[in-house]
Amino acid sequence: MAYLDNLLVTEQTTIIETLKKIDSNAKGIAIVVSDNKELIGTITDGDIRRAIIDGAGTSSTITKIYNKKCKYLLDNYDKKDIENIFKNDKIRFIPIIDQYNVVIDLLEVDNDNFSVYRDNPVLIMAGGLGTRLRPLTNDLPKPMLKVGGKPILETIIEQFKIKGYKNILLSVNYKSEIIENYFRDGSDFGVSIKYIREDKRMGTAGAIKLAEQFLNKDFFVINGDILTNVCFNRLLEYHQQNNFKMTIGARNYETQIPYGVLNIDDTCVTSIEEKPIVNFYVNGGIYVLSPDTLKYIPENDYFDITELINKVLENKDKVGSYPILEYWMDIGQLKDYYKANEDIKKYF
Repeated sequence: MAYLDNLLVTEQTTIIETLKKIDSNAKGIAIVVSDNKELIGTITDGDIRRAIIDGAGTSSTITKIYNKKCKYLLDNYDKKDIENIFKNDKIRFIPIIDQYNVVIDLLEVDNDNFSVYRDNPVLIMAGGLGTRLRPLTNDLPKPMLKVGGKPILETIIEQFKIKGYKNILLSVNYKSEIIENYFRDGSDFGVSIKYIREDKRMGTAGAIKLAEQFLNKDFFVINGDILTNVCFNRLLEYHQQNNFKMTIGARNYETQIPYGVLNIDDTCVTSIEEKPIVNFYVNGGIYVLSPDTLKYIPENDYFDITELINKVLENKDKVGSYPILEYWMDIGQLKDYYKANEDIKKYF
């Protein structure tokens, strides 16, 4: 099958090329095969993320980091075989092989048939003015702009629901009645929704403080203009396993300096780099926080998320970064909005 080309890699495939395959197939996984396309393992974006955190370079091969003991099914599988693997291992994708161990398909388990409920709250920031998206936001709050035929906010909620998170909190302000009339209590969307109403501009962290009574365990915070298929379960597990007080979804941002850059020692030029490309990790607008962080946020006062991050760091609490390798788009400008409408057909 032609679509398998975007799923198959070998042991000698580099990390960066494997990431390109995973990005292209939008499933978060690649199948590792021999030269004869026999199954030898699988590799996920999570495997790559851990390797990068441990210092692996993107030009190195995946030989040492892929899973050599992956689950698989023969092509004569039945529903009971799928159910046993999913319930025991919570695996969403299962390679299918023929009698010669050659990969012939990748099975995607229907999560609706084996759903799991997770009661960690999800606080979505949906109160922004969306000034950079005018005139589109003259009559609509930004999270209600349609991408792929439905509001951005609806897609965000759906992405959490798929992973089992149905306890949704919406922080609203600008034209909040449009959001509330559309989603109501969330029952039509298979979730439970409570509204956190900002009577004045509070900043992201200030709005978190308003929701304090509902945040009794580790919780997500996400901006209402983020379109992503990041695996929220892995993000939460990463936060908890590392005992972070706060974990920030970090997105790699690459930019090219349009000039020759001089390296200078005192007054002497030591070298010049022509239009170098530089990389940064930027805040991806997705967070996991422990309830302990709420004590750092003042009552009824404007407090931005950057201030909260710095406050947590000042108090020597651990703040983690979680590399976002999946699709991610911050719909902050008109060009982003039009790009998202093109991307959604491919990634969602």
